[in-house]
Amino acid sequence: MENIREKAIVFLDQPTTKAGKAYAIFSLLLIFITIFHFVLETKLPDFITVYKLQFSIVENAVLIFFTLDLLLRVIFYRKKFRYLFSFYGLVDFIAVAPGIISLFFPVAANASWFRVLRIVRIGRALRSTGSSGILGGFNGRLMPFIAVAIGFKSLILVMEDYPWWPQVKDLGVVLGVVGFALAVLLGTKLRLVTSRMYSIEDAICRIVGALRLMRNNNSVKAAVENWSQLFEEIIRDPTAESIHKIRLSTDMLAAEFATESVSGPNVAGFSRDVAYVLHRATARSPAAYEKFLKIVTFAYAGAIVFVVPGLTGIVTSILTIYALVGMYMLVEDMDTSLDYSENSLVKADLDPIIQFNLTHETDKFPIPVEKRN
Repeated sequence: MENIREKAIVFLDQPTTKAGKAYAIFSLLLIFITIFHFVLETKLPDFITVYKLQFSIVENAVLIFFTLDLLLRVIFYRKKFRYLFSFYGLVDFIAVAPGIISLFFPVAANASWFRVLRIVRIGRALRSTGSSGILGGFNGRLMPFIAVAIGFKSLILVMEDYPWWPQVKDLGVVLGVVGFALAVLLGTKLRLVTSRMYSIEDAICRIVGALRLMRNNNSVKAAVENWSQLFEEIIRDPTAESIHKIRLSTDMLAAEFATESVSGPNVAGFSRDVAYVLHRATARSPAAYEKFLKIVTFAYAGAIVFVVPGLTGIVTSILTIYALVGMYMLVEDMDTSLDYSENSLVKADLDPIIQFNLTHETDKFPIPVEKRN
């Protein structure tokens, strides 16, 4: 029984099998079908009336699926009450409660506020984000923003039909000017962070080239190999403390070179490139620039969601969030290109130093001739 419980929890929360992933993707599909149904109900009620039977079948099928999903979680989760009163537990409950109530009280289903509760189902999409979800990486990072935009825009679609809702017009020029300024801001930062990342990669290539030459000197070979291992380890997750550590190690290596009379332009270039990489390793864009860019990006995206009306607003909101916020997140991630954590999207190429260290590890433990062929 315990084994079945563990498999069920993994199936529901961390799908790794084809069946689990198919279930999660199908769940996402039903969530967006719910939102699509709600939008049609709000903006095209006559169309819904014509195909009332078909839409009722779809809505009941979605309700049955999410109800069974909720029951499975209540059955298999160990801490049932903790789950029910958690964020996802409340989302799962609210996702099915309006549908179940409408089966017994059909009049309630026609109330606008009652139908709006179905939008809460969009919160279930957040389960598919992050490293353990089916939407990891870039799409997983964007999904919460897209989900919030769709949910908020769906609420606005309901309120647009009321006379007290403000009609915002003639903002095309303003949005165009702000959009152009935002593009300039994002482009400037993109140029800055890409230049820094490529400069670091070039410097690491030169460092490795110098290390290869210096390793041929047996008097400093061990010191060079020890330093290169430490350099790779620290450069993967640079902090102020670790950078200070590798600087001290570099000073000790320089002292070793002086003792063994290892000098020349190769050593000078090596010292210069190491100093550059260590200086740039923890560099970030100016905080004021970063804060201003973040405010403008999300304010502009929010304005698009708020201002563009109707079904066009839904499509525009999704595209704006995906393109604009997505670009902002990519550029921001590139600002920390030496972050090699699981959630990092863009990483600098450290293959030269990795291969160098693997090479001298192979020298210590040579591969047998029969395995090389």
